[in-house]
Amino acid sequence: MDNFIKISKDQFNDDPSTVKFYFELDQRKRSGFVVKKDQKYFVYLNECQHLDVELDWQENDFFEEEKKYIVCATHGAIYEPDSGLCIAGPCQGAYLKKIAYTENDNNIIINLGV
Repeated sequence: MDNFIKISKDQFNDDPSTVKFYFELDQRKRSGFVVKKDQKYFVYLNECQHLDVELDWQENDFFEEEKKYIVCATHGAIYEPDSGLCIAGPCQGAYLKKIAYTENDNNIIINLGV
């Protein structure tokens, strides 16, 4: 099993935008997502900090209408895309779980190793 996932920067259509990916953690299928915002990248586990549910109701749809914040489609929690901080909602003050990554000119390389 590979301990990394490679996401091409070409997959990001806009700024801001996201790319969702899947992996297995502790014998459980999980997902994460990469955020591109202001030409910078951030990688998070796709899990609301209020309850163990994915943030996106529709596949790879993480932003609210104005595309300023990440929103949990189930609870309405609002997260800052660059820090993962929940600034409004039932988990205010909590942070999305970051996933380690590196980047080069063409790719985001997500490290799934422990």
